[in-house]
Amino acid sequence: MSDIHVGFEQELAARGINIPLKTDELAARLVKIIRETGAKKLFILGDLKHHVTGPKGAEIFSVPRFISAVEKEVNEMHVIRGNHDGGVEAFLPRQVNMHESQGLASGDFWLAHGSAKLPPEAEGKTHVIIGHVHPSVRLRDSKGYGYIFQVWLSGRMKLPWSPTIIVLPSFNNYIGQLLINEHTDSELRGPLLSNKYTDMQELDVETIDGFYLGKLRDLIESQ
Repeated sequence: MSDIHVGFEQELAARGINIPLKTDELAARLVKIIRETGAKKLFILGDLKHHVTGPKGAEIFSVPRFISAVEKEVNEMHVIRGNHDGGVEAFLPRQVNMHESQGLASGDFWLAHGSAKLPPEAEGKTHVIIGHVHPSVRLRDSKGYGYIFQVWLSGRMKLPWSPTIIVLPSFNNYIGQLLINEHTDSELRGPLLSNKYTDMQELDVETIDGFYLGKLRDLIESQ
């Protein structure tokens, strides 16, 4: 999982949008998934918290509250630093493993946030799994009304060992999404989805509930 952005409510409040804290709701949703799947390990692929630099405002109590609710449900918990995770290690108990944004290996998988290039240690891994992008698509009906869906992306990377890249949707569905079939600027996607490493238009697109939408190129052409 990736992109929880605990403490995001503070940014909304600064813009005049006041909503209740969603920390407990997000933690409860994750705990439910852990219990239903029987997962023993948890990997958070970056952006556990929302403020880019050090901890700020609601994050000071919301991040420990989230971690406390979740870490006791698994035997092993790993947090990869995202570009929003400045100072997050101050909130992590000793038993939670902290990793830098380039990521770590888990079996044949390389897990990373997606905001940094792959390190040499990732070579040979069959899959590269990242977050960071918050991918979504806007689809329009026959009357022109648009509907936004969070999506998974997957496909081959243009690397010598041809790993499969999987891009996770953001776990927090209250925060902004990148409409990948409308905004194709590589600067918004991070280094691993740049044209050098991945042909974005050839990626498969699938909704959170498993409905296959086709190749991204087809969704771009349909706009």
